[in-house]
Amino acid sequence: MESKIKVFLDSGTHSKGRGVGFYSENLIKGLEKLSDIVLTDTNPDIIHYPFFDLFYHTLPLKKTKPTIVTIHDVTPLVMSDRYPKGIKGSFNLIRQWLSLQSVSAIITDSENSKKDIEKYLFVPKEKIFVTPLAIDPIYGKEVSVEKLNEVKKRFNLPDKFILTVAGGPNPNKNLPSLAEVTDRMDIPLVIVGKGMLQEVREPVHPELIDMVRLKVYKHLILPGFVSNEDLNALYHLASLYAQPSFYEGFGLPLLEAMTAGCLIVSSNSSSLPEIYHQDAITFNPHKLASMEKALKKALDLSPKAKQNQIEMAKNKASTFSWSKTAKATHEVYKKALIS
Repeated sequence: MESKIKVFLDSGTHSKGRGVGFYSENLIKGLEKLSDIVLTDTNPDIIHYPFFDLFYHTLPLKKTKPTIVTIHDVTPLVMSDRYPKGIKGSFNLIRQWLSLQSVSAIITDSENSKKDIEKYLFVPKEKIFVTPLAIDPIYGKEVSVEKLNEVKKRFNLPDKFILTVAGGPNPNKNLPSLAEVTDRMDIPLVIVGKGMLQEVREPVHPELIDMVRLKVYKHLILPGFVSNEDLNALYHLASLYAQPSFYEGFGLPLLEAMTAGCLIVSSNSSSLPEIYHQDAITFNPHKLASMEKALKKALDLSPKAKQNQIEMAKNKASTFSWSKTAKATHEVYKKALIS
């Protein structure tokens, strides 16, 4: 009989809800259900850091126990021309890289992120393990007609609109391209995300340039941050969900939309092909004509073809779960202790 593995999952002070905090909270819930894992901060066998910032000192140089770190993506390195490091950032990147040399294993969200961590951080692929993420189960629940009507009225939504979730105007999200294409198509675009309401001041930071580019479009609806309940309603109200990203470490909103039964159209780049179903409607995010063609194709689907797309997406989405994530993480813990 194997002894239980004592794990300290050091989530630090990262925000709850979406993002890193969401990952930590759901991973903890999944690990707590495993009989041979004990989560503790007292004399653990393994320390797991569920967050790694490329440009801040989040991983200690000195390790007192076998250490696992989760690196969700390396977007700023892949798109380095849009994410300037600066002197301090460059110094911290070197320090973080040095800290990585002594970890027992690295966990990441997708095969694409694994490939890029190997490429940009010079980590042997044998040291990197993929544990795909999952979503909040609320997106699998039906939404009442009363809730749909209330959300539609509160956000002043039209009968037909395209939805995307971006958090903020990060360069990897490719929002100006989606705005331009939907403007051409004369269909409103709803962009959900707290960061979409931030004030941009001169001089404009390179990471916020897309915010300035979006200001010329009059067909955008920006509700800001919305609750999971409201977002689930938006997925049910939208004509389709579009994921226009140049790059994603995983792409949770796409998986949420698929689960909620919203027709999806996605960029075919980075990790996104690992999420959507085999016959999904996709496009090259670097070509506006490709994006426009895909969006028009989706909006012109017959009711039967649309329902077929939705069902295929739901079936693929059902293969992701926090239980699977926890079990895959447990396997990494066991390998780390053996090595």
